[in-house]
Amino acid sequence: MEFNKKLKWGRLVWCLFLFIYFFHFFKNLFLSSLSQNFLIPIIFFITLSYWMIIEYYFSSPFFQSGIVEYHQGLRIIYSLYFYPFLIFNGVDYCYSSFSQIEFLKPGINIFGLIIFFIGTFLRIITLFIALISSLKELPKRIIYRKISQPRYLATLIQLISIPFTFSSFLGFLLLPLGILIIIYEAKYENKILIKYYNKESRIFLLIPKLI
Repeated sequence: MEFNKKLKWGRLVWCLFLFIYFFHFFKNLFLSSLSQNFLIPIIFFITLSYWMIIEYYFSSPFFQSGIVEYHQGLRIIYSLYFYPFLIFNGVDYCYSSFSQIEFLKPGINIFGLIIFFIGTFLRIITLFIALISSLKELPKRIIYRKISQPRYLATLIQLISIPFTFSSFLGFLLLPLGILIIIYEAKYENKILIKYYNKESRIFLLIPKLI
């Protein structure tokens, strides 16, 4: 895959418009529909949309690495999982309170936001590292020296943060499926990298000393 590394004024202006639009959209949505507990979803969804806009500008897939060609089938499966999963957790927190972990609020929600910020920051940092590096140079770069798929690690962190952010018990029960899909996606791309470098990877796939 190839990232967009050139300045494209049309896309830049469109992205700036989206920054402004989504800020007001989510702020007005939750302020008008919630009498309390509106701060968490406002911060989360504005951050999520801003990160997606950055990925979009550089022609990077939202949930894959963008380093090599991703598995189309797994990408579709993850999208079909992620968006309903996100909506379910958000609705559970904001409107239905069907499986809320009330006794851990608001600590669990703040903890979830912090985890989400970490995952999003890692996605953006690894994107910019990939933008300034060739595929041959990438294993020599920071983070990539220790982990072969740090962008999938970032996606994993973002996903895990969601049931924490929205304190949803059922969200935690549905979480393992998404984790498995991410691991399979990372393994698929790692096989391509091993073939490209013509040697077995000596670094960890996602998490040092674990995966």
